[in-house]
Amino acid sequence: PKGLACLPTWYAGEVIYDDEHGGGWGLELPDGGFIAWAHRADEPLEADGGPTVVTLSDIYRVPYIGGPIVPVPTSDAGIEDPGRERVEALMRATYGNSEDDVMEHLGRVRFFGLRWPFHELAAPALERVVVRLQAEVKKNPKLLPFLRDIGGTFIWRRIARSKNLSTHSWAIAIDINTDKAHYWRWANPREPIVWANAIPQTIVDAFEAEGFIWGGRWLHYDTMHFEYRPELLAGECR
Repeated sequence: PKGLACLPTWYAGEVIYDDEHGGGWGLELPDGGFIAWAHRADEPLEADGGPTVVTLSDIYRVPYIGGPIVPVPTSDAGIEDPGRERVEALMRATYGNSEDDVMEHLGRVRFFGLRWPFHELAAPALERVVVRLQAEVKKNPKLLPFLRDIGGTFIWRRIARSKNLSTHSWAIAIDINTDKAHYWRWANPREPIVWANAIPQTIVDAFEAEGFIWGGRWLHYDTMHFEYRPELLAGECR
């Protein structure tokens, strides 16, 4: 499958067809582990009928669509968060299995005045984003406040009210100026969810051009948040 074949471009693992794990395509990790491409018919299910594990094909289940900023239609109950499905075993194998592992592979990227820790596998992409943004700021200085006093990059932590690790844990995510952003948990009232955003199109374009997805495209919006997920934007993966 295309979505599987492209993953080793950026992630650890080798594509194999493995009869030992119920048969089917997947990624064999450097430690010998295996992550399946698709769910098996005999796979155990949660009490609510959902699968117990996230497979590699789930990464692409909700397509991430870049380009012009479009308000998320929060009245549609079927809307989900494109790019929020992450296979933690794949992230750990690629970027680090612990906080100490990640720290051994941190580089530093200068982002509008300060140097920030970022994983060495993703740092070149962020550096290219900075080049794009610097050119845009020269043309439009009003963009600069969005890019200074940023929220941060690397911190080993779980997502709020979740058992899953945040992508900040692997130093592949950056939050720009939180004072200029909107986050669904900050809304009052929080329900029903009403999408909001003030991040300019130019900033979103610069990040997406280099393989970063934007939290402003989620129903549970987080407009300060950008994370390096090149497989979701690469044409060869679709």
